[in-house]
Amino acid sequence: MFALKTIHLEKKVSNENQIILLFDLDSFCPCMYPMLYTMKFLRFQSISTQHADLIAIKFWYEFWFEKFATSFCESFYSTSYNFEIIQCEIDNFIVYLENNKKLESNLIRLSNSEHINYTTIGHRVRSFLKFYNFLINEYLSMQSQPQLTLKEIQKIKENLNKYMTIKKKIINNFSKANKTIKSEINHNFKSMNQEMIKGLYSVISPSNSNKYNELNPFRSKNVQLRNFLIIHLMLNYGLRIGELMLLTTNSIKKSIQNHSFSLIITNTDDEFDDRSKKPKIKNEYSYRVIKLQERDYRILQIYINEIRKEIPSHILFTSLKPPYSALS
Repeated sequence: MFALKTIHLEKKVSNENQIILLFDLDSFCPCMYPMLYTMKFLRFQSISTQHADLIAIKFWYEFWFEKFATSFCESFYSTSYNFEIIQCEIDNFIVYLENNKKLESNLIRLSNSEHINYTTIGHRVRSFLKFYNFLINEYLSMQSQPQLTLKEIQKIKENLNKYMTIKKKIINNFSKANKTIKSEINHNFKSMNQEMIKGLYSVISPSNSNKYNELNPFRSKNVQLRNFLIIHLMLNYGLRIGELMLLTTNSIKKSIQNHSFSLIITNTDDEFDDRSKKPKIKNEYSYRVIKLQERDYRILQIYINEIRKEIPSHILFTSLKPPYSALS
């Protein structure tokens, strides 16, 4: 699947006239982002450091392929450098390493096995975070993220750096003898199976001119669409209730250069927000940008431009009757 190969160079461009690259064995080509990482950074490190860091990245690529059946390079590029997809999987990657590179969703090690070397796991995760930091510096920019303003990019970078600082502190507590800090790793449990989700959608789907949904308890089609969007964003994108309540009409972005759409989660100050307890993002590094499906972008635009066009507040989800109070 993936393998490290040492390349011997005629001219000295590294410390030891050789570099190590991560290869995709299906295409027989170097993996693009690790190759750029090697050429721009790792080649100035010793061979042993190159090998240690690339082993961690190799494990990440194996984890990603096993979970998503595609290369991480393909996923990162196709989502227009969406860092949310990386951050959401870091804890799962730690569990993957902890479980001896097994991905079974029902397999969770109890963390006190003397066969698990947490010092090694810590080294692997730190090496991966260096690669993650490289990607942030390279691709979180105005050129790569034209849908974002410079201020938004700076804020995202600031919060990603805070996230990595906290994660490194957790990893520094790892040792061969210690137990994984379970409260700091979010195991990906799901409370609803596919049948339950399908049943929920059959209830919340809004009526249209061709079909009246008798299961939907709300009579107003406008209210039906608003409520559908609220539940759909929670289920499909993993938004918390507080994050939903923070969304504004400016949270939905369309890329200028390519056909991609984003949902930006951040705190907001709206002069029409009269909620006594205003929602806030979970913590300082929870500011995030989520890739939005085109279909959902278009439904949100219908909701914004047709259903709530008379509402003065920018808060996305409000009452649809005067005085149009924000939902809480």
